[in-house]
Amino acid sequence: MDNQEQAFSDRIDCNFPYLDAARAAALMAEARFISTNAEFCVLYEIVCPPASDRLPTERQRDLLASWLENSTSPLAARIADLARQVIDGGTVATEQALAAMHDVATTEGQYAALAVVSRLAHAASDGVNGEIIDRLEQQIRRQWEEPG
Repeated sequence: MDNQEQAFSDRIDCNFPYLDAARAAALMAEARFISTNAEFCVLYEIVCPPASDRLPTERQRDLLASWLENSTSPLAARIADLARQVIDGGTVATEQALAAMHDVATTEGQYAALAVVSRLAHAASDGVNGEIIDRLEQQIRRQWEEPG
């Protein structure tokens, strides 16, 4: 992440205005202005709200729909589908997560998108599948960080 993305991520981390539609929309617009990676920082907050916020599922769905409507990433629809599965009480199959992670890997530097998919996959994985997901995430991060 560059400095602007990191500053944005730090500002919204566990501090997203879930119940304030106007502020949430403004942050989504700001993220879109910063970068695609910043857009996925917003999605991470939507799919992983702090337990203390007690975010109603319907509001979480609304935020996801708004995020998807405003996202510019070609990865948005696929990752939003995975997010919707988890928000609706389902799980993301390991195979689905791995395929999505491979898609994210083709768009260098999309650390937040990778983190979202990994988090969604971990929501219901057992230890073995979690290890597979972690290994692939680490491999992708190393690939992006290698000079060349």
